[in-house]
Amino acid sequence: MNIFRAVPRAGFDPARLHTRHPGTRLPANVPYLVDNLWEFTRPASMPSRRKSVYASPSASLALDGAAGVGRAQDGFVACRVVCRYPPTCFQLSVTDARYHPDVKALQKVVHARLADLGPAGLQDKLALAPLFVPGMTPDELHAAMEGNAALRDLVQELAALVTLWTGTPDPDAGELFFEIDENNVYSLHPVG
Repeated sequence: MNIFRAVPRAGFDPARLHTRHPGTRLPANVPYLVDNLWEFTRPASMPSRRKSVYASPSASLALDGAAGVGRAQDGFVACRVVCRYPPTCFQLSVTDARYHPDVKALQKVVHARLADLGPAGLQDKLALAPLFVPGMTPDELHAAMEGNAALRDLVQELAALVTLWTGTPDPDAGELFFEIDENNVYSLHPVG
């Protein structure tokens, strides 16, 4: 499978070898709530979006994704990704995670629960706050659920609704993400 990525033209170095991202990436295109639930439900065999490189199955889709709304594509260079060895990779059913059906479905359930809490006190509302904390790890969420029945029940309900890891990928247009381990590197080769 060919994997493509578009990167800013300014400062692009085709000789650079890219290594594993050293920290945790927070999402720019999905709410923290959804990111936390995706990480909470992520099978151990799948790459973590928080440590992944995002890519596309075609150079044109990579340019579309990198440029986003209102930015010119000519400021980016589309490249084929070449890894030292095949990384753990996952492909979505949509061109960008922001369009995944989980985003709206999970938010809809949470909004309904929060509406039910409208007349409740601050403590009842704060019980659900861990779902919205940026970059919650599964261990942190499990710890927050201990002794917090409202959070535990909601997380269990939401986790059962997550379809990201079980959906059918779109091989022609689905966003890809892959995780580079400590011994792997990738390079970017301009196309077109």
